[in-house]
Amino acid sequence: MSKLPQDLIVEIFSRLPVKPLIRFKCLSKTWRSMISDPEFAKLQLNRAKENHNNFSCQKLLLSTWPPQSVDYEAFCDGNVRILSYPAIVKGPLDNFYVGILGSCNGLVYLLDDYGSMFLWNPTTGDYRELPNPNGAIYRMFRYGLGYNFSTDDYGVLFASQFTANDSKETIVELYTLKTGAWRRIKEIDAVSQSYGGYGIFWNGALYWLETKRSDLHQVYVIVAFDMVEEKFQEVLPLPDHFNSNCIVSLGASGNRLCIFCECRGTSFEALVLNVNGIEASLTRLFSFPHHKFPGYGNNALCLTENGEVLMDCDGWEIYLYNPKQGTMQRLQVMNYRDSESELYIESLVSPNN
Repeated sequence: MSKLPQDLIVEIFSRLPVKPLIRFKCLSKTWRSMISDPEFAKLQLNRAKENHNNFSCQKLLLSTWPPQSVDYEAFCDGNVRILSYPAIVKGPLDNFYVGILGSCNGLVYLLDDYGSMFLWNPTTGDYRELPNPNGAIYRMFRYGLGYNFSTDDYGVLFASQFTANDSKETIVELYTLKTGAWRRIKEIDAVSQSYGGYGIFWNGALYWLETKRSDLHQVYVIVAFDMVEEKFQEVLPLPDHFNSNCIVSLGASGNRLCIFCECRGTSFEALVLNVNGIEASLTRLFSFPHHKFPGYGNNALCLTENGEVLMDCDGWEIYLYNPKQGTMQRLQVMNYRDSESELYIESLVSPNN
């Protein structure tokens, strides 16, 4: 291997999964320098996405204590890996909250019980503590982590209904890794006060679901924050039957953004968002009778490569549903009750580069 040209070694290594690359860093100073290069991390990430359409490099992170990483594409014994939070997260073993506020390209946005925010790569263990925003964390209503391809920089979005000194004011801020500081986003006309939760990064923007009043009922609307233009926009409303009697959420299927809906007592369905320039549309992916699922409060997280649905059952357990066979398999994870989950990609991207 040492006699091969350096560019050929880079080409070979960039097509390997992250875990062996981390081990290879211990074998040679040259390899360590190459694998630690941010440009190599970007190359390896792009190759992984292209070769596997995002499926095989995606894992499910559970905010249990300790955290767990689930390889849901390989449903078998040993598909759950025990991780460790960054050393700076020091909490008691019981009843300590670590919230997941988003993920992008292998980085995960965390909030702990003390109100501290972090960016963390669960695969490499690298992390960065963020300074406190000017908005009040206890009144945050929209947040997420995305990537600006024009500046090659990651940004953390944070929106709160109060400032840190308890003044009632809608404040939207963006933290970027290269500047290491928060700054306010001024154009927030399209930001409603409805709770949007964490955004999903897709196709250059962060996406949320929010509710709006229409005539005498509420409707769900997809909204987005463009990471390059730094502007909010309303993308399109969901069909009328996605109403307040439904549990609606955003999820993923490979490189597609999906809208999942549990219509109580009737059906469970999924739509795919299609965006072409300024035009947006929805395509139905599937629809199943509700009686195939246990109870209520089923929240779909994503679709697997073979078409199974990864489900969160009311914050109590996680299982895979096979729509073709009508069967379910429960994932064997520890202490999942009242924890949070988030999809992330295994990558070498560091929050410190």
